[in-house]
Amino acid sequence: MAWQRKIPFGYAMENGEIQCNTTESEAVRDIFRRYLNGAAYSKIADEMVHQGIHYHQHTAEWNKHMVKRILENERYLGEKGYPAIIDQATYMNAQLLRGSKTDYAPCPDYILPIREKAICGVCGVNMLRDTKANGNPRWHCENSDCGNRLYITDEALRDALAERLIALASNPSLLDWPVPRSSGDDHTLEVVRIENEITRELNKAAPSVDYTRMLILACAAEKYAGLYDRTPHRRIQRLQARFVSRPIDNTTCDALLETAVSGIAFESSGKLSLRLVNGINYTDAGKEN
Repeated sequence: MAWQRKIPFGYAMENGEIQCNTTESEAVRDIFRRYLNGAAYSKIADEMVHQGIHYHQHTAEWNKHMVKRILENERYLGEKGYPAIIDQATYMNAQLLRGSKTDYAPCPDYILPIREKAICGVCGVNMLRDTKANGNPRWHCENSDCGNRLYITDEALRDALAERLIALASNPSLLDWPVPRSSGDDHTLEVVRIENEITRELNKAAPSVDYTRMLILACAAEKYAGLYDRTPHRRIQRLQARFVSRPIDNTTCDALLETAVSGIAFESSGKLSLRLVNGINYTDAGKEN
């Protein structure tokens, strides 16, 4: 059942008069602060739940629609017989921000590969992109407690990444990624267990052909599953050879981004660093392990 409040969140009826509820009114101010600092409706709702604040008495759950209604409510200015909770400047700034988020520009195709690998250089979680039609796109950390963000045009981001990729392609030794050596005897405990079971079955006076066949197939499957996949290493080696035989162009950079880069880190300094599949962190200052 969708419970509805008779009195807006932030207020309570006391002695026949509408008064500010101390806990709820502070939550209203907190919601406006968080929204103006860039938090999404859903993140604000999660924070209200985390703080144990009830939107109404029947449930502790919050959702983005509750947050949206609070941000839209003019009563918090002291309208229609309600005492003021926020000032006009705060309310106006929130409405301007809401208006700016109602119109979105499409994400250019060349940004899509960046968005897939964008991570926060501070805490390591994903970076998200707000595609507002007016103003520069905003990249911000998905972790609301982190606060890492960057305002940058798509063109500037593309150029910054291309510069970093070209510098990396000019030093292909940074892509070195030796294939781990294997002794060939790195069997798992499951392989050993199955092999022992095969031996026990074959030592019987009348071993079961079907059961033995099943064990042999299971053992082969387990050994295959334990094989190290060398394919990514081979791709890197082919890419390094390509740098020697071909000029560095957009196609080369695209291949480098797809094959060798596991993450594009947005650092708190506003610069980009590349997390490579071989474990190297490539910054504007060069290689970092």
